[in-house]
Amino acid sequence: MNPLGVGIDLVYIPRIKRLCETYKERFIKRVFTSEELNYALRKRNPFPALASAFAVKEAFFKSLRGYSPFNFQEISLVRDPLTGAPEIHLTGQAEKVFKERGGEKILLSLSHDCEYTIAIVYIWGGK
Repeated sequence: MNPLGVGIDLVYIPRIKRLCETYKERFIKRVFTSEELNYALRKRNPFPALASAFAVKEAFFKSLRGYSPFNFQEISLVRDPLTGAPEIHLTGQAEKVFKERGGEKILLSLSHDCEYTIAIVYIWGGK
């Protein structure tokens, strides 16, 4: 496998909180999947988890190096049930574009500190 793309995104957590409080369901339902919401809402403070999910979506877009005709709902930050490691689950057009561009594997790294979260996405494949 060869590296096909890398994307990185840094998110200011208070910005996500402000967007959630200002636009409420309109923003939340448009951006986050039910898995992401369920995970975040189990936390005392859900905004770092939501900001991480947002960063993953943006980093994934960037890793494809160009315009991609899909929406945020098709990219979901999930956790491995055994290890808790973060993973990306793709559906719809996001999955189709990933495969069309030769994607076979996604590596994801997340970190957060104080008011920021960062996501790095590496796409590997055969093309």
